[in-house]
Parts: sequence; structure tokens; C-alpha cells
Amino acid sequence: MRRQHWMARALLASVVAFGVACSKDSSGPDGVNFPALPSTLLTAFCNRGNALVGQTKSGMLSSGDCDAAAIDPGDNSYYEIWRVRVASPITVTFDANSGFDNYLTVLRLDSYTDYSANLTIVGENDDRVPGSNFNALVSVTLQPNIDYFVSVSGYDYSETGPYTLQIR
Repeated sequence: MRRQHWMARALLASVVAFGVACSKDSSGPDGVNFPALPSTLLTAFCNRGNALVGQTKSGMLSSGDCDAAAIDPGDNSYYEIWRVRVASPITVTFDANSGFDNYLTVLRLDSYTDYSANLTIVGENDDRVPGSNFNALVSVTLQPNIDYFVSVSGYDYSETGPYTLQIR
């Protein structure tokens, strides 16, 4: 595996401070609910929105996104995050496609307070086919009523641009 940067991010995220403003609850198809989380938490982690199984999300990774070095000084890349929930236990495949070398990390939100969040890595992937396909692909089993965050990042600061993330 190219790097283990998200373990440090997940551990350090437990001490990231954020405010107490909340977003509204929202419901999606298939009975999936997205309970309110502090909006400052979502903003601090460059959350681009909610995502459901069966959707494809598009983004643009750029220098205006979250800087991973702010969490882990050894990681020199930008990232964006999508919040994912499911209605029943299911194995979900996250499939990133871009013109740059991307990296996927799936994190489970274990707990949060008004001032911190504890995250656990449940899956990550660098290159789908090392040396020939630099798009990431990761499959993990998700449980209902739990918040997961999938992070799309680049290999380093030079790896930016448009991407799609299929969630299936």
C-alpha cells in the first residue's frame, strides 16, 4: 500500500475542535436518514454532501480543498469527503475515476461531541492495478444508522482535478 496516512488522520481527528451549529435532518430514498451533525464538523473535513448507494458523485480536487498536512504533516495532498449512510447491512464499492492518481479512504464516525470526533478506518485503496491503473477502488461492508465518510484525495499536491465517485 502506498501510504498509511489516514490512520494518523483518524487518530488526530479525535482532537479537532469544531463548533456546535447543526444542519437539518434529511431523508433520502430507501429510508436512509442523515441526522444532523454539526455543520462546522462537516465543513472542517471538506464534506461535499450526502451520498447513497447507487449514486455517482462528481467533484473537483483543488488547492482550495482541505489540506491533509494540517492533520498529518507527513501527508502532502488535498482531499474532499462524502457522507454515506445505508438502510441495511450491505457491501458497498467505492470507485474513483480521475485523470490524476487518486486515493480512497472510508472512515466510520464512531462518536462525536460538540468539540471532537473519533473516526475509524474501515477501508482504503491506492491504485486499482499498481503501475497501470491509478484509480482507487475499495469495497467495505457498511452497517445501517452509522455515518461513514469516504475521502477522495490525491497522491500529493500535484494530483488535482475533476473526479467521479461511483457508490455501488
